[in-house]
Amino acid sequence: MKIINVDEMKPGMILAEKIISPKGQVLADEGTAITAQQLLHISYYGIKELKIQDEKDAIEKYQFDAPDEFIGETQSWRILNSEEFKEFKRAYEKCSDRLEGIISDFVEKQGALDDTELIQEIHSVFEKHSTGLGIMAMMLNIQEIDRSTFRHSVNVAIISRVCGGWLGITDEKELDVLTMCGLYHDIGKSLVPHSILTKPGPLNAEEFGRMAEHPLLGYNLLSDLPIDRRIKLAALQHHERNDGSGYPYGLTKDFINPFSKIVAITDVYDAMTADRVYRAGICPFEVIAQFQRVEPSKYDQNVLHVFLQNIAQSYIGTGVLLSDNSRGIITMVKKNALASPLIKLDDGSFVDLQERTDLYIRACI
Repeated sequence: MKIINVDEMKPGMILAEKIISPKGQVLADEGTAITAQQLLHISYYGIKELKIQDEKDAIEKYQFDAPDEFIGETQSWRILNSEEFKEFKRAYEKCSDRLEGIISDFVEKQGALDDTELIQEIHSVFEKHSTGLGIMAMMLNIQEIDRSTFRHSVNVAIISRVCGGWLGITDEKELDVLTMCGLYHDIGKSLVPHSILTKPGPLNAEEFGRMAEHPLLGYNLLSDLPIDRRIKLAALQHHERNDGSGYPYGLTKDFINPFSKIVAITDVYDAMTADRVYRAGICPFEVIAQFQRVEPSKYDQNVLHVFLQNIAQSYIGTGVLLSDNSRGIITMVKKNALASPLIKLDDGSFVDLQERTDLYIRACI
Protein backbone atom coordinates (compact mmCIF):
# COMPACT_ATOMS: atom_id res chain seq x y z
CA MET A 1 0.00 0.00 0.00
CA LYS A 2 1.15 3.55 -0.65
CA ILE A 3 -0.23 7.08 -0.41
CA ILE A 4 -0.42 9.01 -3.67
CA ASN A 5 -1.44 12.54 -4.60
CA VAL A 6 -4.83 12.66 -6.33
CA ASP A 7 -3.31 14.63 -9.21
CA GLU A 8 -1.03 11.66 -9.87
CA MET A 9 -3.79 9.05 -9.73
CA LYS A 10 -4.49 7.12 -12.90
CA PRO A 11 -7.70 5.23 -13.77
CA GLY A 12 -7.28 1.57 -12.94
CA MET A 13 -5.30 2.01 -9.72
CA ILE A 14 -6.74 -0.17 -6.95
CA LEU A 15 -7.89 1.58 -3.78
CA ALA A 16 -6.47 0.38 -0.47
CA GLU A 17 -9.29 2.00 1.52
CA LYS A 18 -12.72 3.53 1.00
CA ILE A 19 -13.02 7.10 -0.22
CA ILE A 20 -15.42 9.02 2.02
CA SER A 21 -16.76 12.50 1.21
CA PRO A 22 -16.81 15.21 3.90
CA LYS A 23 -20.53 14.44 4.30
CA GLY A 24 -19.84 10.76 4.98
CA GLN A 25 -20.85 9.51 1.52
CA VAL A 26 -18.92 6.53 0.15
CA LEU A 27 -17.45 7.67 -3.17
CA ALA A 28 -15.56 4.45 -3.91
CA ASP A 29 -14.99 1.14 -2.11
CA GLU A 30 -11.77 -0.43 -0.97
CA GLY A 31 -10.36 -2.97 -3.43
CA THR A 32 -11.98 -1.43 -6.52
CA ALA A 33 -10.30 0.11 -9.55
CA ILE A 34 -10.68 3.88 -9.52
CA THR A 35 -12.26 5.37 -12.65
CA ALA A 36 -11.72 8.74 -14.30
CA GLN A 37 -15.35 9.60 -13.54
CA GLN A 38 -14.75 8.96 -9.83
CA LEU A 39 -11.55 11.02 -9.91
CA LEU A 40 -13.53 13.92 -11.35
CA HIS A 41 -16.03 13.57 -8.49
CA ILE A 42 -13.25 13.39 -5.90
CA SER A 43 -11.83 16.68 -7.15
CA TYR A 44 -15.10 18.39 -6.18
CA TYR A 45 -14.42 17.61 -2.51
CA GLY A 46 -10.86 18.85 -2.29
CA ILE A 47 -9.46 15.41 -1.39
CA LYS A 48 -5.69 15.61 -1.88
CA GLU A 49 -4.35 12.09 -1.26
CA LEU A 50 -5.53 8.49 -1.57
CA LYS A 51 -4.20 5.11 -0.49
CA ILE A 52 -3.71 2.58 -3.28
CA GLN A 53 -2.57 -1.02 -3.49
CA ASP A 54 0.77 -1.94 -5.00
CA GLU A 55 0.74 -2.22 -8.80
CA LYS A 56 1.20 -6.01 -8.79
CA ASP A 57 -2.10 -6.34 -6.91
CA ALA A 58 -3.95 -4.20 -9.45
CA ILE A 59 -3.31 -6.27 -12.61
CA GLU A 60 -6.38 -7.27 -14.65
CA LYS A 61 -8.87 -5.45 -12.40
CA TYR A 62 -9.53 -2.51 -14.73
CA GLN A 63 -12.59 -3.78 -16.62
CA PHE A 64 -15.66 -1.77 -17.58
CA ASP A 65 -17.49 -4.04 -20.02
CA ALA A 66 -21.19 -4.78 -19.55
CA PRO A 67 -22.10 -8.18 -18.06
CA ASP A 68 -22.97 -10.96 -20.49
CA GLU A 69 -26.40 -11.48 -18.94
CA PHE A 70 -27.86 -8.37 -20.60
CA ILE A 71 -30.71 -9.43 -22.83
CA GLY A 72 -33.75 -7.73 -24.27
CA GLU A 73 -34.36 -4.80 -26.54
CA THR A 74 -31.65 -2.34 -25.53
CA GLN A 75 -30.79 0.54 -27.85
CA SER A 76 -27.70 -1.37 -29.02
CA TRP A 77 -29.89 -4.39 -29.77
CA ARG A 78 -32.25 -2.23 -31.84
CA ILE A 79 -29.39 -0.63 -33.77
CA LEU A 80 -27.64 -3.94 -34.43
CA ASN A 81 -30.85 -5.45 -35.80
CA SER A 82 -31.85 -2.48 -37.98
CA GLU A 83 -31.53 -2.48 -41.76
CA GLU A 84 -29.77 0.88 -41.52
CA PHE A 85 -27.00 -0.61 -39.38
CA LYS A 86 -26.64 -3.65 -41.63
CA GLU A 87 -26.15 -1.31 -44.58
CA PHE A 88 -23.67 0.77 -42.58
CA LYS A 89 -21.78 -2.38 -41.57
CA ARG A 90 -21.49 -3.54 -45.19
CA ALA A 91 -20.09 -0.16 -46.27
CA TYR A 92 -17.76 -0.05 -43.25
CA GLU A 93 -16.35 -3.52 -43.88
CA LYS A 94 -15.89 -2.74 -47.58
CA CYS A 95 -13.91 0.39 -46.65
CA SER A 96 -11.75 -1.53 -44.19
CA ASP A 97 -11.01 -4.36 -46.62
CA ARG A 98 -10.28 -1.87 -49.40
CA LEU A 99 -7.91 0.10 -47.14
CA GLU A 100 -6.03 -3.08 -46.23
CA GLY A 101 -5.59 -3.90 -49.93
CA ILE A 102 -4.46 -0.37 -50.80
CA ILE A 103 -1.87 -0.18 -48.04
CA SER A 104 -0.57 -3.72 -48.61
CA ASP A 105 -0.14 -3.08 -52.34
CA PHE A 106 1.53 0.26 -51.68
CA VAL A 107 3.99 -1.05 -49.10
CA GLU A 108 4.90 -4.11 -51.16
CA LYS A 109 5.09 -2.43 -54.56
CA GLN A 110 5.72 1.23 -53.58
CA GLY A 111 3.16 2.26 -56.17
CA ALA A 112 0.49 4.96 -56.02
CA LEU A 113 -2.09 5.15 -53.22
CA ASP A 114 -5.18 4.61 -55.33
CA ASP A 115 -7.83 5.62 -52.80
CA THR A 116 -10.43 7.25 -55.06
CA GLU A 117 -12.86 4.35 -54.63
CA LEU A 118 -12.29 4.34 -50.87
CA ILE A 119 -13.11 8.04 -50.49
CA GLN A 120 -16.28 7.49 -52.52
CA GLU A 121 -17.29 4.67 -50.18
CA ILE A 122 -16.85 6.96 -47.19
CA HIS A 123 -18.88 9.64 -48.99
CA SER A 124 -21.69 7.11 -49.38
CA VAL A 125 -21.59 6.37 -45.64
CA PHE A 126 -22.04 10.05 -44.84
CA GLU A 127 -24.73 10.59 -47.46
CA LYS A 128 -26.87 7.80 -46.00
CA HIS A 129 -26.29 8.86 -42.38
CA SER A 130 -26.47 12.60 -42.78
CA THR A 131 -25.79 13.70 -39.20
CA GLY A 132 -22.64 13.17 -37.19
CA LEU A 133 -24.75 12.00 -34.28
CA GLY A 134 -26.32 9.25 -36.39
CA ILE A 135 -22.93 8.06 -37.55
CA MET A 136 -21.54 8.04 -34.01
CA ALA A 137 -24.48 5.85 -32.90
CA MET A 138 -23.46 3.39 -35.59
CA MET A 139 -19.80 3.63 -34.59
CA LEU A 140 -20.63 2.74 -30.99
CA ASN A 141 -21.95 -0.61 -32.18
CA ILE A 142 -19.45 -1.22 -34.96
CA GLN A 143 -16.83 -1.53 -32.19
CA GLU A 144 -17.95 -5.13 -31.73
CA ILE A 145 -16.81 -6.19 -35.19
CA ASP A 146 -13.03 -6.01 -35.48
CA ARG A 147 -9.94 -4.53 -33.86
CA SER A 148 -7.33 -4.56 -36.63
CA THR A 149 -5.14 -1.58 -37.52
CA PHE A 150 -7.14 -1.13 -40.72
CA ARG A 151 -10.48 -1.06 -38.87
CA HIS A 152 -8.99 1.43 -36.43
CA SER A 153 -7.81 3.63 -39.30
CA VAL A 154 -11.27 3.63 -40.89
CA ASN A 155 -12.74 4.49 -37.47
CA VAL A 156 -10.34 7.40 -37.06
CA ALA A 157 -11.08 8.59 -40.60
CA ILE A 158 -14.85 8.56 -40.03
CA ILE A 159 -14.67 10.12 -36.56
CA SER A 160 -12.22 12.78 -37.81
CA ARG A 161 -14.56 13.71 -40.64
CA VAL A 162 -17.46 13.94 -38.18
CA CYS A 163 -15.31 16.09 -35.89
CA GLY A 164 -14.40 18.33 -38.81
CA GLY A 165 -18.09 18.96 -39.41
CA TRP A 166 -18.60 19.76 -35.73
CA LEU A 167 -15.73 22.25 -35.97
CA GLY A 168 -17.44 24.03 -38.86
CA ILE A 169 -15.45 22.68 -41.81
CA THR A 170 -17.89 22.62 -44.75
CA ASP A 171 -15.56 22.41 -47.76
CA GLU A 172 -15.82 18.84 -49.06
CA LYS A 173 -12.24 18.87 -50.34
CA GLU A 174 -10.98 19.88 -46.90
CA LEU A 175 -13.08 17.16 -45.28
CA ASP A 176 -11.65 14.65 -47.76
CA VAL A 177 -8.12 15.65 -46.76
CA LEU A 178 -9.02 15.29 -43.07
CA THR A 179 -10.56 11.88 -43.81
CA MET A 180 -7.37 10.77 -45.56
CA CYS A 181 -5.35 12.02 -42.59
CA GLY A 182 -7.29 9.50 -40.52
CA LEU A 183 -7.04 6.73 -43.10
CA TYR A 184 -3.25 6.90 -43.35
CA HIS A 185 -2.24 8.11 -39.89
CA ASP A 186 -1.10 4.60 -38.86
CA ILE A 187 0.36 3.49 -42.19
CA GLY A 188 3.75 3.19 -40.51
CA LYS A 189 2.44 0.27 -38.45
CA SER A 190 2.54 -1.81 -41.64
CA LEU A 191 6.32 -1.92 -41.05
CA VAL A 192 6.07 -2.83 -37.34
CA PRO A 193 6.29 -6.58 -36.50
CA HIS A 194 2.84 -8.16 -36.23
CA SER A 195 3.81 -9.78 -32.92
CA ILE A 196 4.21 -6.33 -31.37
CA LEU A 197 0.96 -4.98 -32.83
CA THR A 198 -1.04 -7.89 -31.42
CA LYS A 199 0.80 -8.49 -28.13
CA PRO A 200 -1.78 -9.31 -25.41
CA GLY A 201 -0.46 -6.92 -22.79
CA PRO A 202 1.82 -3.93 -22.18
CA LEU A 203 4.90 -3.59 -24.37
CA ASN A 204 8.38 -3.79 -22.88
CA ALA A 205 10.86 -0.95 -23.48
CA GLU A 206 12.31 -2.47 -26.65
CA GLU A 207 8.89 -3.24 -28.12
CA PHE A 208 7.60 0.22 -27.30
CA GLY A 209 10.65 1.67 -29.00
CA ARG A 210 9.79 -0.26 -32.16
CA MET A 211 6.15 0.82 -31.94
CA ALA A 212 7.16 4.45 -31.38
CA GLU A 213 8.94 4.41 -34.73
CA HIS A 214 5.68 4.09 -36.68
CA PRO A 215 4.98 7.84 -37.09
CA LEU A 216 8.37 8.41 -38.74
CA LEU A 217 8.04 5.19 -40.76
CA GLY A 218 4.64 6.35 -41.98
CA TYR A 219 5.90 9.79 -42.92
CA ASN A 220 8.78 8.26 -44.86
CA LEU A 221 6.39 6.00 -46.77
CA LEU A 222 4.24 8.99 -47.77
CA SER A 223 6.90 11.69 -48.15
CA ASP A 224 7.47 11.43 -51.90
CA LEU A 225 3.83 10.99 -52.88
CA PRO A 226 1.89 13.78 -54.64
CA ILE A 227 -0.69 14.07 -51.84
CA ASP A 228 -1.68 16.91 -49.54
CA ARG A 229 1.14 17.62 -47.07
CA ARG A 230 -1.29 17.52 -44.14
CA ILE A 231 -1.84 13.79 -44.74
CA LYS A 232 1.90 13.20 -44.41
CA LEU A 233 2.07 15.36 -41.30
CA ALA A 234 -0.83 13.50 -39.66
CA ALA A 235 1.14 10.26 -40.04
CA LEU A 236 4.16 11.95 -38.47
CA GLN A 237 2.48 14.07 -35.78
CA HIS A 238 -0.55 12.18 -34.44
CA HIS A 239 1.35 11.24 -31.26
CA GLU A 240 2.74 14.74 -30.71
CA ARG A 241 1.16 16.76 -27.89
CA ASN A 242 0.72 20.52 -27.51
CA ASP A 243 2.91 20.62 -24.39
CA GLY A 244 5.84 18.84 -26.05
CA SER A 245 5.27 15.54 -24.21
CA GLY A 246 4.54 13.51 -27.37
CA TYR A 247 6.75 11.75 -29.90
CA PRO A 248 8.70 11.29 -32.16
CA TYR A 249 10.05 14.87 -31.90
CA GLY A 250 8.37 16.37 -28.82
CA LEU A 251 6.84 19.17 -30.89
CA THR A 252 4.85 21.92 -29.17
CA LYS A 253 1.51 23.32 -30.31
CA ASP A 254 2.85 25.95 -32.72
CA PHE A 255 4.62 23.26 -34.74
CA ILE A 256 1.78 20.72 -34.96
CA ASN A 257 -0.56 20.95 -37.94
CA PRO A 258 -4.25 21.63 -37.09
CA PHE A 259 -5.41 18.42 -38.83
CA SER A 260 -2.80 16.45 -36.88
CA LYS A 261 -4.28 17.89 -33.66
CA ILE A 262 -7.73 16.58 -34.67
CA VAL A 263 -6.40 13.11 -35.52
CA ALA A 264 -4.47 13.02 -32.22
CA ILE A 265 -7.77 13.27 -30.34
CA THR A 266 -9.86 10.94 -32.52
CA ASP A 267 -7.05 8.35 -32.53
CA VAL A 268 -6.96 8.25 -28.72
CA TYR A 269 -10.76 8.21 -28.45
CA ASP A 270 -11.12 5.23 -30.79
CA ALA A 271 -8.19 3.35 -29.23
CA MET A 272 -9.69 3.71 -25.76
CA THR A 273 -13.27 2.78 -26.65
CA ALA A 274 -12.29 -0.22 -28.80
CA ASP A 275 -11.74 -3.71 -27.42
CA ARG A 276 -8.18 -4.97 -27.28
CA VAL A 277 -6.79 -8.47 -26.89
CA TYR A 278 -5.84 -7.60 -23.29
CA ARG A 279 -8.89 -5.58 -22.17
CA ALA A 280 -12.45 -4.65 -23.06
CA GLY A 281 -13.19 -1.25 -24.56
CA ILE A 282 -13.70 1.55 -22.05
CA CYS A 283 -17.10 3.22 -21.74
CA PRO A 284 -17.24 6.49 -23.76
CA PHE A 285 -18.12 8.48 -20.62
CA GLU A 286 -15.05 7.07 -18.89
CA VAL A 287 -13.01 8.25 -21.89
CA ILE A 288 -14.62 11.69 -21.73
CA ALA A 289 -13.73 11.91 -18.03
CA GLN A 290 -10.15 10.85 -18.76
CA PHE A 291 -9.79 13.52 -21.44
CA GLN A 292 -11.15 16.11 -19.00
CA ARG A 293 -8.59 15.08 -16.39
CA VAL A 294 -5.64 15.23 -18.80
CA GLU A 295 -3.32 18.19 -18.43
CA PRO A 296 -5.18 20.86 -20.49
CA SER A 297 -2.03 21.71 -22.41
CA LYS A 298 -1.74 18.27 -24.06
CA TYR A 299 -4.50 18.71 -26.64
CA ASP A 300 -5.95 21.61 -28.59
CA GLN A 301 -8.64 22.69 -26.14
CA ASN A 302 -10.97 24.18 -28.76
CA VAL A 303 -11.00 20.92 -30.74
CA LEU A 304 -11.28 18.82 -27.60
CA HIS A 305 -14.16 20.84 -26.15
CA VAL A 306 -16.20 20.67 -29.37
CA PHE A 307 -15.42 16.98 -29.80
CA LEU A 308 -16.28 15.89 -26.26
CA GLN A 309 -19.43 18.00 -26.11
CA ASN A 310 -20.77 16.47 -29.31
CA ILE A 311 -19.69 12.96 -28.34
CA ALA A 312 -21.58 13.25 -25.06
CA GLN A 313 -24.66 14.63 -26.82
CA SER A 314 -24.55 11.74 -29.29
CA TYR A 315 -25.33 9.29 -26.47
CA ILE A 316 -28.59 10.93 -25.38
CA GLY A 317 -31.20 8.17 -25.52
CA THR A 318 -28.57 5.45 -25.05
CA GLY A 319 -29.06 2.77 -22.41
CA VAL A 320 -26.44 2.64 -19.66
CA LEU A 321 -25.34 0.39 -16.82
CA LEU A 322 -24.41 2.29 -13.65
CA SER A 323 -21.80 1.27 -11.10
CA ASP A 324 -24.50 -0.04 -8.72
CA ASN A 325 -25.80 -2.29 -11.57
CA SER A 326 -28.96 -0.22 -12.07
CA ARG A 327 -29.98 0.46 -15.67
CA GLY A 328 -31.31 3.57 -17.32
CA ILE A 329 -31.28 5.89 -20.31
CA ILE A 330 -29.27 9.09 -20.75
CA THR A 331 -31.79 11.94 -20.98
CA MET A 332 -29.67 15.10 -20.69
CA VAL A 333 -26.02 16.11 -20.85
CA LYS A 334 -24.87 19.33 -19.20
CA LYS A 335 -22.05 21.32 -20.79
CA ASN A 336 -20.27 21.75 -17.47
CA ALA A 337 -20.49 18.05 -16.54
CA LEU A 338 -20.16 16.01 -19.74
CA ALA A 339 -19.13 12.81 -17.95
CA SER A 340 -22.03 13.01 -15.47
CA PRO A 341 -25.35 13.13 -17.38
CA LEU A 342 -28.92 12.90 -16.12
CA ILE A 343 -30.17 9.30 -16.21
CA LYS A 344 -33.76 8.05 -16.26
CA LEU A 345 -33.73 4.69 -14.47
CA ASP A 346 -35.80 1.66 -15.46
CA ASP A 347 -38.18 2.35 -12.57
CA GLY A 348 -38.96 5.82 -13.96
CA SER A 349 -36.97 7.80 -11.41
CA PHE A 350 -34.11 10.13 -12.34
CA VAL A 351 -30.56 10.30 -11.07
CA ASP A 352 -28.21 13.23 -11.70
CA LEU A 353 -24.67 11.85 -11.77
CA GLN A 354 -23.27 15.31 -11.14
CA GLU A 355 -24.95 15.18 -7.73
CA ARG A 356 -24.70 11.43 -7.12
CA THR A 357 -20.93 11.36 -6.93
CA ASP A 358 -21.01 7.81 -5.60
CA LEU A 359 -22.26 6.57 -9.01
CA TYR A 360 -20.74 6.51 -12.47
CA ILE A 361 -21.54 5.03 -15.89
CA ARG A 362 -19.98 1.59 -16.16
CA ALA A 363 -21.08 0.75 -19.71
CA CYS A 364 -23.35 1.80 -22.56
CA ILE A 365 -25.81 -0.95 -23.49
